[in-house]
Amino acid sequence: MKSSESRALSLAFTIGLLAGCSGSDNPPGVMSEPATAAADDTRVPQSDNLTAAEMAQVNQANAEPVPPPKPDL
Repeated sequence: MKSSESRALSLAFTIGLLAGCSGSDNPPGVMSEPATAAADDTRVPQSDNLTAAEMAQVNQANAEPVPPPKPDL
């Protein structure tokens, strides 16, 4: 009895999973107007170089002594 119940549940789960992946959410084939840029697309690329203030913080952090590791309890 338990085997048939687990098979029925597995079958119901599989059908539900496949129904969600049926691909029925088709996007429109033809767009009437050109796509507009999203807010994220309009950002100006930033340089990876550090500013003077950031470099000063890095130098300050590097100058601080490293605390000794604490012993395990």
